[in-house]
Parts: sequence; C-alpha cells; structure tokens
Amino acid sequence: MQTSKWQLFRFFIIFFSSQTTIFLIPTLIATSSYQGWIALLVGSLLGLILLWFTFHVGMLRPNQAWVSFGKDILGKWPHKFMLLLLLSWCVYYASYDIENFVLFFGSNYLRGTPPLFIQCIIGLVIMYTASLGFKTIAYMADGLFLIFFITMIILFNLFLPNADFNMLPAFIHYHDPGIALKDSIVVMSWFGEWIVLLFVVPDLKLEAKMLKRLVLTGIFVLVTVLIGWALTMMSFGPHLGKELQYPFLELVRSAKQDNLLGNSDPLLIGIWSSSMFIHSSFLIYVASRCVSSLLNTKTKKIYIPLLTTVSITIAFLYSRHIGSYYKHYNSYAIVIIWLIVESIPVYYTITAFFRFRNKTASE
Repeated sequence: MQTSKWQLFRFFIIFFSSQTTIFLIPTLIATSSYQGWIALLVGSLLGLILLWFTFHVGMLRPNQAWVSFGKDILGKWPHKFMLLLLLSWCVYYASYDIENFVLFFGSNYLRGTPPLFIQCIIGLVIMYTASLGFKTIAYMADGLFLIFFITMIILFNLFLPNADFNMLPAFIHYHDPGIALKDSIVVMSWFGEWIVLLFVVPDLKLEAKMLKRLVLTGIFVLVTVLIGWALTMMSFGPHLGKELQYPFLELVRSAKQDNLLGNSDPLLIGIWSSSMFIHSSFLIYVASRCVSSLLNTKTKKIYIPLLTTVSITIAFLYSRHIGSYYKHYNSYAIVIIWLIVESIPVYYTITAFFRFRNKTASE
C-alpha cells in the first residue's frame, strides 16, 4: 500500500472524531459539569500512553501482522483468547454505531420507519465498505478529512458570538477530584482505541517518526472535543447541555440567523454519517482479520457478512429494549471492559519485555 504518515494521521482523526465529537461531550457535561476540561486533558494523556504501548508492539516486527506474531509473545492459546476478545469488542462496538444511526435518523428524519429496515440498509453499506479493505477505507477518510477540518473551523468561529464567556471563571473554580478521576478514566476509554492500529501493519509499515504524527492525532482530536465542550457549556449551560444528545447539531439549530450557520445541519449530518460508516467498517474489517487468524485461513471477506449480521442483530435487540441500550451505553462497567480490550498491547509489551530479556540472559 502506497500511503504517507500524514494519511494515517488523517485516517485516525476521522476514526476518533466520529465518536468523541458527538457522544462524549454530553456525557462529560452530565457528570463533570464545569470541570470536564480536566477529564479531557487527563484522559487524552492516558490514551496516548496506550498509543505508545500499541506502537511498541507494532514495531516489534514491523513487516509482520500482529495477528500472526502475537502467539510468539503471549503463547498460542492466550493469543487466540485476545483475538476472540478483540473480535467481540469490534462486533459489539459496531452494533452501537448502528443503533446510534437508528436513534438519530429514526427520531429526526425517518419517524415510523421500522428500526430493522434502517439497520439492514446501514449494515449493507458497512458490509460493502469493510469488504473493500483498509486501503479504500483510508482513502475515504482522506477525502473526508478536508471537509471535516474546514467545517469545524467555520462552525467554531460562527458559534463564538453566541457563547457566554462570563462562564469561563467557573471552569477553574469548580473541582471534585473524585469525579475528575472517574471521568478521566471514561475519557481514556474514548481516546484509547489505538489497538486497531495493529491492523494497518504490514499494509502500512510503522516507522519511528510515525509516532509523532499519531500523537498529533490525539492532540488534534482533544482540541476539537475541548472546543466543542466549551462552546456547548457557554451556549447552553451545564443543566441544558447535559440533555443534548447531539451538541453540535443543537448549536446549529439554535442559531436564529437564516444563513450558512442556520442551515448547515445537513452538512454536519453528512460528515458525521460518513465518519461513522468509516468507523464501523474498519471495526468489521478488524473483526474479519481476527476471525481469519483464529481459523487459520487467508480469506477475510467471506466473514464480513456474518460479522455485520451479528452487529445488526445486537442493534435490533437494543432497539427492542431501548432502556437496556442506554443503561449499557452509560455503564461504568462497560468503560472498564473497553479499557481491558484497549490495553491488550500493554499485556504483550510486558510479556515481550520479560520473555526477550530472559532469552537474552540465557544466551
């Protein structure tokens, strides 16, 4: 695959932004209120620590896929267990994406449409995109990045006049260490999805300088979410802000002027939808790689329809029991499970350190 370090930078910005810029902000406002910026800073820093571990594992054998050499570090069956764990995480996470599509479009634009119909249509798009492979998904993200970047700059500047900057002193006067710590862990789970980086190898050879670009990715996403959080707080306040499910969209709709700002919600919806398709498709692609390795087969595409169907089924069950969906989505136990999966590179790094050290010592 012919690509650049900056292309990987742009891909992961779209991958992370599809979730954090939409769903993390109201969660932080509801729990942290004025001190949400602390959780964002600390949690994103912890996420970069997971990035370092992930990058280190990828650099152990940069010419070989982690799914292949992982067994040499952790052992055959523990490695298979990790692949199974990651496989389950990807499929379950994709079901969240599908259900989020249903909740948004079903409540705003497709009222009365059966959820299963929307889920099947979305699933077909995800299935087709995932079957195209990482190269195509990366180029899709590459094209979307410029639109995303320009739109965010324009919107942030247009929203500034509506923000109440008198609220700024409250951001530094309200502190609760317990809440800040807990929410930092929550933010870490959103910013720590770097485990998927291992699946761009060996399609894209990791190099030492690439780590700097990936760190810049984390910083870019942090700044975007931080500005979005601050604008939401200063425009709606902590009480109304936590009730908003889609903060950026509500900021647009709350604008009274009949110009670009007041009519830009279709553009925002288009960008979010495209980024979510990229996010879900890459998750299914990663899951197919896991299944291929578990079953010792070279083909990956044949598993994509089955994996997508499982995600659609989980999303359909959630649509039938929407209370369970919100309970699980906001559960701190789910956050811990997310971190267990996202910390897989940590287990390999620690094991590799002791195994290779002992091997060197015995020689």
